[in-house]
Amino acid sequence: MKQLKTTSSFNTYSAISVGQIVLDDSNYITLWGSLQQDDNWTRCDFVTTYEVLNTMLRYVQDRNDAVQMTIVKKLEDMQQIPEIIDLEAELGSAVLFDNMNFLLSHPGFGKQGSWIEYTDGECFYIEQVTPAIPVKNTRYEKKIGQCMDMLYMNYELYLGYLELDFDEDGARQKADLVDDLKFTLAYYAWKERTM
Repeated sequence: MKQLKTTSSFNTYSAISVGQIVLDDSNYITLWGSLQQDDNWTRCDFVTTYEVLNTMLRYVQDRNDAVQMTIVKKLEDMQQIPEIIDLEAELGSAVLFDNMNFLLSHPGFGKQGSWIEYTDGECFYIEQVTPAIPVKNTRYEKKIGQCMDMLYMNYELYLGYLELDFDEDGARQKADLVDDLKFTLAYYAWKERTM
């Protein structure tokens, strides 16, 4: 595979799994695996460069070392071309690459000025990999905001009791701030709003 042509249409996916890596004498590598589409996994192959594979390994930190060492070991002992690195056999299972976005295109060839995709969705070229941006959980943010509001109001109440000449312990008890940790949190919630 000396030269690779791809179609100009791109799709983004969030996870692939790789069972085997095929190395040859080109600048491209082939990954045999599966693509996650919605909640289903579809068996397909991927073609990419070593640079993209390095990026994938960087983003999948917990499995990075095992996969890298498997590849390096095979490259050092490479006796034939093409050479297959069987990650499933070496590591016990296919390697899941998730928490990243894969920009994929279909390999194709030009015919009379237009691209024709010939792999029928069974092969993709990985153009680019970027880290996934974590989705904010607004439900938790709302609850935390409500907690901070309550703590702020408790501290305001505490200050009001102090102005009414309650002693420190009495003001804390009336404002429901007897617990030292809750008192400290309430102080910082109040300070954040008043500064």
